[in-house]
Amino acid sequence: KTLVAQRELHALKELQGAQKTANDEMARVKAQHNERVTKLQQDHQTEVRDLHERISKMIESTAEENRRIQEAHMDEMRQMHERHTKEVRRIQEDHHNHMSQELLRHVEEVRKLQVEYRNQLKGLGVDMRFLQSTNRLGCCGPSSFAMSKDVVLGGAG
Repeated sequence: KTLVAQRELHALKELQGAQKTANDEMARVKAQHNERVTKLQQDHQTEVRDLHERISKMIESTAEENRRIQEAHMDEMRQMHERHTKEVRRIQEDHHNHMSQELLRHVEEVRKLQVEYRNQLKGLGVDMRFLQSTNRLGCCGPSSFAMSKDVVLGGAG
């Protein structure tokens, strides 16, 4: 009985020693695991921080590029507007000059027609002073036509 008890006691001591070794080994493995997990978490946080910084820089560069593009577009639009304004002014000046020349040409034509009309009346023997005194409205007034017709018909007939 003693021998069996001693063997059991010896087996229990070996079992306790093996269990203590296993527990120590388990504690060492857990500590290594915790160190690795902590290191991985730190590495992960560092990498995430770096990625956030890269993303921020990309956003800043994209925003800056968009701002430059928009400024260039606004400059181009401003230049186009200035060119358009100059072109419109030039066209208005050309039109004004053309209309002035056209008006002068028409005035000259009217003067020529007046001279021709007076010459024809002189040829018919109509007294121009009489027509001028009765015609206060000008060459196109209603009284001038009626008076002219009477005078012309009277002078001819």
